[in-house]
Amino acid sequence: MTPERPRWQKPYEVFDISEAEVARWRVTDEKLGEILTNPNTTTHTIKMSTNTFGEFMFITASRGTGQHRICMTFYGLGYHEYRERWINREWFWYQSQESSVEIQNKIPGEEISQKIDQRLAEISPNISKNTQTDLGRMFEALADMTDDDAALAEMQDLGLL
Repeated sequence: MTPERPRWQKPYEVFDISEAEVARWRVTDEKLGEILTNPNTTTHTIKMSTNTFGEFMFITASRGTGQHRICMTFYGLGYHEYRERWINREWFWYQSQESSVEIQNKIPGEEISQKIDQRLAEISPNISKNTQTDLGRMFEALADMTDDDAALAEMQDLGLL
């Protein structure tokens, strides 16, 4: 009898991201906390930066699999310009290329918690303000059915942005 070959894990499975979280391309605060405090996770960077959708806190972490590491970047705690709302209880995520991650850099858990808490304190006065218009709700609905990039392209094609 031939031994069964182990099944190859998808990158999101390495981080215990569920199918529902994959479908939404985001995890909750609680799930991010579980990921970052897992002994198999190493956090490499935590910084404020921008992307097409706004300014967010970006956290890049990795987990080892065999001889290489799988890297993921999570971003949140910022204002999403097209959704027209604060992203404060969830974190969007994407797989990062290992070659673009400072693998040698390792950030201790207490520093991560401190930076997250500091950012949350900075944006807390604005979080409760309802800034979402009908256009923002439309973008969010479309983005939740596809993804943010596809929603942006579709709304630009329709001349709505």
